[in-house]
Amino acid sequence: MQYEGIRYLPEEQDPSVTIETRDLVVKVIDNTGLLVQEKPGIQSFFGRYHLHSFSPLVHHLGYHGIRTFYHKEERRNLVVMLASWLNLQGASLAGIEFDPLDERAWAGVGRGWPVRLERRDKGAALVLDPMPKMQMGYAVEFQPAEPDGIDFALRFTFGRKPEGGPARFQASWPCYMNAWDDVRLFYPRGTPEAFAWIGLGEKPNIVLGETVHYTHEQQRFSATEQAFPLAYGRLGNYALSLMMSDPRVRFFVINGGGHQSLSPVQNPAWDFEWSLEDYPLGEPVGFQGRLIYARWEGEETILARYRQWTEGVGSA
Repeated sequence: MQYEGIRYLPEEQDPSVTIETRDLVVKVIDNTGLLVQEKPGIQSFFGRYHLHSFSPLVHHLGYHGIRTFYHKEERRNLVVMLASWLNLQGASLAGIEFDPLDERAWAGVGRGWPVRLERRDKGAALVLDPMPKMQMGYAVEFQPAEPDGIDFALRFTFGRKPEGGPARFQASWPCYMNAWDDVRLFYPRGTPEAFAWIGLGEKPNIVLGETVHYTHEQQRFSATEQAFPLAYGRLGNYALSLMMSDPRVRFFVINGGGHQSLSPVQNPAWDFEWSLEDYPLGEPVGFQGRLIYARWEGEETILARYRQWTEGVGSA
């Protein structure tokens, strides 16, 4: 089946909402697929579309979320081409069948449902109205966090529970990284009082893009004994920090999960998941998060900024 709310548009009709801070530019999109207009009469595949385009598709249908994220000093998009960050990749209600997915979407549950885009103050929100079978609604709102961050708030509402068994919910969100060869995401393992920074992930066990003299295999790496919901990854002289308000959030890495075959560098998926037992009916539940992208100044700086942020947010 196909949903009317999921559509293809020419690239020049891009519905994205742009969010800016002093240092960052971020573009949020719904699950619209964007197409490059073909230039007739040109034989070259690359010239037939526009300069340096590798595909007539510039944004894959269904990949709602952050499609562009860059620092104004770097001007390098950290999001893998065609995809988006913080799209609702997985969502399951124990004992309840999920609603049909749009047949044109790919590799993820939420990508096949009609998510719509709304402007909210200086930011944007993506909204999924309650689905008929699951009776689950969803929204994620993005707002600027000066000078180098983006705040987001994830909310679900539930209208039914299974007839038997536990009322259990689980969801996951990816960040498909236009990264370098270091695919690791670091997180604190231990207790809040005594922890060590541990790296998740290693180079995949397959050759990705151009041959770069190693062979590894793609696999999942999950955080264990996570002290609190904070993680960071290094990208050259910068670092991306992911911080959450709810300790039930768990990080995991698919070391080549967002890879594009035309890319000569690694494209890990820096992902997180959230689970909820005995969820309430008719009451919004969720958590808050912040993405910070800034010059690397060490783990103590990242930890200090996390602690400063958590002082002002709750767990819902």
